[in-house]
Amino acid sequence: MMWSVITRKELKDALRDRRALAGMLLFPVMGPLMIYFMFNSIIDIAEEAGDITLPVVGQDYAHDLVDYLDQNGINILPLSIETPDEPDQAFYNAGQLAEVRTLIRSRQYDYVLVIPPDFDSLIGASRRSNIELHLESTRTKAAPQTARISSLIDSWGRETASLRLLARGISPQLVSPVTVVSIDIASQQSRVQRLLGMVPFFVLMAAFVCGMGVAVDVTAGERERKSLEPLLVNPVPRSTIVIGKWLAAVTFSATGLILVLVLNFFSLSRIPLEEVGIVFNIGTLQLTGILLTILPMSLLAPAIQIFIGIFARSFKDAQGYLSFVMLLPMIPFFYNMFNTQDRAFWMNFVPMLGQHMLLNDVVRGEAPGITDFVVAGVSLFIYSMFFVYAASRLIRKERIIFS
Repeated sequence: MMWSVITRKELKDALRDRRALAGMLLFPVMGPLMIYFMFNSIIDIAEEAGDITLPVVGQDYAHDLVDYLDQNGINILPLSIETPDEPDQAFYNAGQLAEVRTLIRSRQYDYVLVIPPDFDSLIGASRRSNIELHLESTRTKAAPQTARISSLIDSWGRETASLRLLARGISPQLVSPVTVVSIDIASQQSRVQRLLGMVPFFVLMAAFVCGMGVAVDVTAGERERKSLEPLLVNPVPRSTIVIGKWLAAVTFSATGLILVLVLNFFSLSRIPLEEVGIVFNIGTLQLTGILLTILPMSLLAPAIQIFIGIFARSFKDAQGYLSFVMLLPMIPFFYNMFNTQDRAFWMNFVPMLGQHMLLNDVVRGEAPGITDFVVAGVSLFIYSMFFVYAASRLIRKERIIFS
């Protein structure tokens, strides 16, 4: 068949083109590397949140609180600053607190707990006392640690309030009649899907990135090299020429998709997710579902790019047009962030949205019906054929070719 000849010719040219090869290989490598380092950073932050060293100024003024923090796994690091001139001074002066802030700004510490000298006396008199947790809010790495410290201090405060009520013969249940107990029924696989929400985005992006170099080269690239007109002179149907070029781009797009999928799962298998209580387990059934979900995307993305590339007069011009097309895979990602409903059947007819939602279900461990996969795949094939047909119609028009 003539279209297979054109496909082989375009593939041979694409394999010689460094830009096309870089587009197919660079993104599949960079995406999994980003996910690998991102999740390792998340795990490191979670581990550091469980091992906290808390610098404390005035620990001798709050023995009970310091002991409570120590019993709950907080390592206390005593800090000494200039002591108040008078033992009954309510709090430290501005000069003494400036010393604490200097320690934080110099990044010697991320946070410091400051306990006033009158803390024990106020607590013993059943009065309120204020303590200060000095921190730099822009240091996101320390946010889980400071949140845990604040939670423990609040817990100690509630426990102290209960003891005050008991000492007066009052049941603490009178002031807290309701206790909320959260019971998480989410499965391990659902937690994996929530954590790995970026993976469907990278997979859908791969369909557009990996085949874009070939799609641009076989359209705008040939116009720029003045080789498109001699090709169209041959007695070959224009639809055959477009299909041959489209299949060459589909080959690169599908190869990139499979590379992204394989490298993503390889990198995720090397991440110690069990340290944050998550078991990552994708079996043969889930892997088959993922392939059925994403492979049809390698048909649609090159079809759209070839259709738009026909309008471009140069390679640079086509890249400008296609930069807007690269926003398409982001739409279902942001939709899913704010979506409060489960996947509906109508979503299978919406390109990219259906694939994104199906991919989320598969990663979550759910088993969508075969009808969903068939409808989503056939819909993408129909959309792809529409753009291929539209491109073959455009390439017949002289004002498009010679403009």
